Amino acid sequence: MSTTFDLATVTHSIASLSISGVVTKDTHEIVDSLGLGFAILCPRPSDFITNFQVTKNDVTGQNLDINYTLNYLYFHTQIAGGLGGIYGVYAPMLANLALIIKAFASDTTLSGAMDNGLPQVGNIGFVSDGAGNQYHGCSISINVTQFLEV
Repeated sequence: MSTTFDLATVTHSIASLSISGVVTKDTHEIVDSLGLGFAILCPRPSDFITNFQVTKNDVTGQNLDINYTLNYLYFHTQIAGGLGGIYGVYAPMLANLALIIKAFASDTTLSGAMDNGLPQVGNIGFVSDGAGNQYHGCSISINVTQFLEV
């Protein structure tokens, strides 16, 4: 039995994306409390992998496609001050989101993946780290397809 399915290669590939102004973390770099001094894109601790599905690629069943969604959180800056400061960070946050989307789009196939889609940005607003601290940010998901040979 041989396989080319390797989730770690895909997550390492995402962590090594060069995104100006954003630090990208891998699965082993998640911490409870971020204490932001800079913007961070990291795996979402809860439900990091969703929509996991295996389908036969040929009639013999020897080649399989594995499809799944990787879910990340983007932490732009910690929420501080009154409501007047909430929307002041939106312009730079959206500029960073554009750079994140561009980084995924420029790397048409992530290492370890047979195919990947463009990232999907969830609701933009408040996101919380593992310690419950709130930040301006959003969720970002990317669909990945890998190949498994049995």
